[in-house]
Amino acid sequence: MSAKKIILLVLAVSLFTASLAASASAAARRSSSSSSSASTSASSETVGIVDRGEILNNHPGLAQVRQQLANIARQKENEAKAAADKETDTAKKAQAVQAKRMELAQEEQRLMAPIYRDCEQAVREVAVKRKLSLVLDKFVVLIGGVDITQDVIQQLSRKK
Repeated sequence: MSAKKIILLVLAVSLFTASLAASASAAARRSSSSSSSASTSASSETVGIVDRGEILNNHPGLAQVRQQLANIARQKENEAKAAADKETDTAKKAQAVQAKRMELAQEEQRLMAPIYRDCEQAVREVAVKRKLSLVLDKFVVLIGGVDITQDVIQQLSRKK
């Protein structure tokens, strides 16, 4: 191979290498700027946390529902005793008591459903107002998040 051909080959390889380096550098800059914009958008997404127990306990209608449930529980207990007293078979007594417990559980679900729905709706409204992208229970979060529990309680109290 002649010296001229070797020089041209080295020059072509050098230009190709320089071209690759420039492309890699541009790609790195694009990647860096897109990751910084991704981290910016990720940091602008805020996570809210709530203490569901505290929200539930501060629901304005909970005291009334608890009173109704206590009355129903006494009624179902009396019905269970009456049904058990009528039976002589131990298995049938247990079955009668279990049936009354199931009825009580169904009543509890029925009465508590609107309370749970109100709490969930208040969390949603506060999340939208605070522009939160995610709301988690306080007890599953180790670090971080914005506690919106008191805001949700205030939202519930405004509704009633």
